[in-house]
Amino acid sequence: MSTDVTVYRNESLEARMGYARTMASAGDLIPKGLWSSPGGGVLPSPSPGKVLLVMETGAMLGIHPVAALSGVNIIEGKPSISPALMSALVRGAGHTLRVVTDGTVEGGDFSATATLTRSDDLEFTYKATWTPHRAMRAELCSYTKVGDVWKVSATGKGGGVKPWQAYTENMCKWRAVGEVCGEGAQDVIMGMHTPDELGQNVTNAGEMVSTPDTESEREPTEDWLALIEATDDKYDLAILSQRIQGFEAKDGTRVRDSEMTEAFRTAIMTHASTLTKDSRETPPPAAEPEPDENVVDAEVVPDEEPAAAAPEAAAATEPEESELAKYERESAEEYAAEMKLTGA
Repeated sequence: MSTDVTVYRNESLEARMGYARTMASAGDLIPKGLWSSPGGGVLPSPSPGKVLLVMETGAMLGIHPVAALSGVNIIEGKPSISPALMSALVRGAGHTLRVVTDGTVEGGDFSATATLTRSDDLEFTYKATWTPHRAMRAELCSYTKVGDVWKVSATGKGGGVKPWQAYTENMCKWRAVGEVCGEGAQDVIMGMHTPDELGQNVTNAGEMVSTPDTESEREPTEDWLALIEATDDKYDLAILSQRIQGFEAKDGTRVRDSEMTEAFRTAIMTHASTLTKDSRETPPPAAEPEPDENVVDAEVVPDEEPAAAAPEAAAATEPEESELAKYERESAEEYAAEMKLTGA
């Protein structure tokens, strides 16, 4: 384990939480899988809690927190690691891991075999082999012979090509690596799986991609200029600006602040100069209770309990906020404050 990881693990929980909060303030540099949308008017932002979970997972595996942010993914609450990181951890522990391939996909005889020999048991070798035929049995793809050529087919709901069709050879290799490491090096990978094993869309390197593989899962196209013109509140305009910056277009790209088109930027700035209402600065007035027609000349009788005791009684009835909820709320408020100071 490196000295940097040891230093991190030796810090107090409070110090590690502060480090996670600082890392989360990096904004778009943090993977989208570590963002959250608290709701209640709070803009989506990197979640310090998720960042902390990833860094703690990295510390458990013996890797630097920054390396964990790029190599560890949280999938439905379960940490996973890329095949490259899994291989590096196993080899770093002194074990021998090898992957060999044979045949061709088109010829119908392709196979990828991963072998692992532990440094503390050199007489035994773990072995795992994956082929397109095995992938078909696992319902990951279809593998059929068309004429004299074997073809792999795997498409998403929107008709897009999935990794098992596009990177068949690599997917077989990564599945073999994940299986053999799970059998022979559980003490190293601590039960981690690769993103593909957890059903995620991945690249040819086996790393999880954040963009959905179906058109229906993406945010629909909207008339942003019309929405900008229809906004009558500066705060609502700021939220709309954030939506435009994070919008995922049909081609899978995202419009970031530095890449926002001049038309959007000009429209937002021009419209903002015409607005006077800002719900961030002027809270709505409290609604006055409607008079009760059945009450005439009612006499106000003071409570027997002193007014000073009311806050204590209210506090006793309110549920106590958990440490995690308080941590997430304060972090979200700090991020929102930074966005306001920068004029977002």
